[in-house]
Amino acid sequence: MKQTMLLFFLLIITSTGSSFGQEISEKQVKFANSFIQAVSDHNSKSILKHLEKNYKKEQLEFLGGRTEQFINELFGGVDISSDDYINIKYKNIIRIEIAEVIEEQDGYTYVFRIRDGKHDVLSSLFLVKKGKKYGFIGAVG
Repeated sequence: MKQTMLLFFLLIITSTGSSFGQEISEKQVKFANSFIQAVSDHNSKSILKHLEKNYKKEQLEFLGGRTEQFINELFGGVDISSDDYINIKYKNIIRIEIAEVIEEQDGYTYVFRIRDGKHDVLSSLFLVKKGKKYGFIGAVG
């Protein structure tokens, strides 16, 4: 049911007028749903598999291999209630859902609504496709 609602939501977004003429494919929807499931399950290995390979490598090197810190920083964003910037620890996430998908010239910006019981945060990741593989890219540095 959730996947059907997400697919319906994504189809509405793509049919509301796109300046680039791309459509969200079924594979992209499955990839996004798989990422949401990985986050909901607090599965760090699966979350990492959903990230663009070069981005993941560069950021882990920058952070000295601190995987948990890297994953936690993916879920930073503005709290809807307080307008404060909050980093939610991925193990504390109790709900994640797609709030918006914005078509860009070279990919899609996914805005996720993430909750941990204390905060309600909007966080963005950029989805790219290299060859046949999708991967999310987050903040750099």
